[in-house]
Amino acid sequence: MLSFPILVILSLSALIMRTTATPYPTYPLKPFFLVTTPQRTPSANSSLLPSVSATCLFDPYHQPNFLLRLAGPGYGSLPNFTLTDGTLHTTIYNFGPPATGTFEFNSTTVLEGQELQFLAAPQGSGKLGLQGGYLLAVDGAVEGWGICIGELGQSVIKWKSADASCNATYIQAVAKPPY
Repeated sequence: MLSFPILVILSLSALIMRTTATPYPTYPLKPFFLVTTPQRTPSANSSLLPSVSATCLFDPYHQPNFLLRLAGPGYGSLPNFTLTDGTLHTTIYNFGPPATGTFEFNSTTVLEGQELQFLAAPQGSGKLGLQGGYLLAVDGAVEGWGICIGELGQSVIKWKSADASCNATYIQAVAKPPY
C-alpha cells in the first residue's frame, strides 16, 4: 500500500502533466514548411493561424539567388525545409536558366534590409534558428521579418527592412502547409 506522501506526489504529477500538455506539434519539426502569420504562438493546425500564407522560392529574372515569397492556395508544390548549422536547406526542381534539374538551395547570410535569399551552392554556418522549435529567428531575434513588395510585384520576405511596403510578420515552421 502506498503512503500518503507518495499518493500526494503522484496526484500532483498527474495534475501537472494534464495542465501542461499542449495541442501543439512536437518540436523541432524535420522537415518543415515555412509560413507567415502575425501570430507568435503556434497552432497544431497551420490553417487556423490568422492571415497565414505558405512560402516558396522565387527566381525573378533567372538570377542565381532565389527569394522566399508568399504562395497562395492552389500553388502547385511547396518546398519543405531543414535547418542545420544556422542555414535553411530545401530541394527544388529548377526549370532554368541558369540550369535545369533538382538542386539543394541553401539560405545565405541574412542581412538587414535585404530579402531572405537562397543559392544552389553550399553555404557556411548561418545565423538562423528556430526559437521554441518553430519561430524562425536571426541571432535569436524573431521580430524583424517583413512581407514586402519585391520584384515583379511579388510579396517577398525581408529582414529588418525600412521599406514602406513591408508588413511585420512571424515566420513559423509547421508540419503541414495551411492549404
